[in-house]
Amino acid sequence: MIPYRWRVLLTVCAGLFASGLTVTALTTAVPFIRNDFGTSLAAITWVVSAPFLFRSIFVPAFGKVADRVGRRRTWLIGFAVSTGASLACGFAPSVGLLIVFRAIAAIGSAAVVPSSLALISVEFAPEERVKAFGWWSATAALAPVVGVVLGGLVIEAFGWRWLFFGQFPFGVLALILGFVVLHESRGERAPFDYGGTVLSILGLGGVILVLNRGPVGAWAWGSAEMLVVLLLAVGCLVAFVMVERRVQSPILLVDLFRRRPFTAGVSASFFGNFAYMGGFFITSLMLAEPDLFGYQAGEVAWAVAPRAAALGLMGPVGGYLAARYGGRRTATIGMALVGVSMLMLASLDAGALYVWILPGLVVSGIGLGLVGPPSVAAVTNEAPSADLGAAGAAVNLGASFGSSMGIAVMQAVLVATAASAEAPGMHAYSMAFLAGAAATAIGMVATLNLEAPNRVDGAVRRRRAAASR
Repeated sequence: MIPYRWRVLLTVCAGLFASGLTVTALTTAVPFIRNDFGTSLAAITWVVSAPFLFRSIFVPAFGKVADRVGRRRTWLIGFAVSTGASLACGFAPSVGLLIVFRAIAAIGSAAVVPSSLALISVEFAPEERVKAFGWWSATAALAPVVGVVLGGLVIEAFGWRWLFFGQFPFGVLALILGFVVLHESRGERAPFDYGGTVLSILGLGGVILVLNRGPVGAWAWGSAEMLVVLLLAVGCLVAFVMVERRVQSPILLVDLFRRRPFTAGVSASFFGNFAYMGGFFITSLMLAEPDLFGYQAGEVAWAVAPRAAALGLMGPVGGYLAARYGGRRTATIGMALVGVSMLMLASLDAGALYVWILPGLVVSGIGLGLVGPPSVAAVTNEAPSADLGAAGAAVNLGASFGSSMGIAVMQAVLVATAASAEAPGMHAYSMAFLAGAAATAIGMVATLNLEAPNRVDGAVRRRRAAASR
């Protein structure tokens, strides 16, 4: 009989696999969705970035909802919403409704991710979590690999809508598995933080609106619209921090940011995903650019698959290496590798053979595979058991907000340095990759503040002993 904790891990990974099937495949389908709807690059970017953006906005609230009303219940409801909205994407008659359905699916996913991390953290002892999160990270990478391998063929044979039609049965099976396997767990029944929830949504939403409308949208830098929204966003975020420090049960554990490993874990997730996902998006656009490489949908899908495959293979390895040698050393090496991959891609010439493109893709996946598990473990190990959902929300906020920021910023650099809107040119793509490399340089400062080698288990035991006294 498989121990219950491993059945929980298998179940939440099944849900993660089902929801992640279209991530990479949809990225490679962007140029073709754009042609289908005849829309602008700025608009079509929302099809990919909307899930990251809305997940960033709502994940803090749902992390605390999971602790309060039940992690199993939150996972099931969130996953049902996400699965249904993803199916609706296949029927979207316009790019606007496609973005709306993607946003709704992301809101459901915002409930799934922190509750799944909490469900794992409840069942696995702190010293074992880094290994469990390694498998969780591997699944997060494996799903896009399967999606991209099948997705390229599906797009060429049936069209991009069948990406969502094909995803739906996997989602239903994972939902049934969750009903059967998962047991309920929750934290303390404290009053819900409505004020913090509203302020976080307004503040994060304002920042995202500025990023989208400013770099590639209709607002000029320094315009009245941008300044007003930016001031409102900053004001809401400042007020949010003040509120969270006073309420009994905050949706974001701001006081834990005083602990160096907690802050380092969230920051490492942010900067690692900034470069990885931003680079993923830019690479797909670059390879599909007719004047540079001219790959077709299936060719783009197969070309970028090794990046996600490398991440999938390194997820469990990264978890075991972090347990053996410490999160600081493992994550720092990983962040450095992501940065090296950005430099390798930035050095490409137009029309370069795939043999010169492949190493940069593989190194990027290996690097993030080493960053992810120790970052997540550092955050959850610092949190009390009653707030595991909120801790999962914090690290996922870093990852999803980093992904959306990476896509927005690297695309903004691409547009700002482009030779023309129709044909950006290789120089513009190189500058976008260099922006990703700069992010990893900052990320290495974060990884250097994770737990030192051979201190993770001891630190966890000391905190648990102190809490019991």
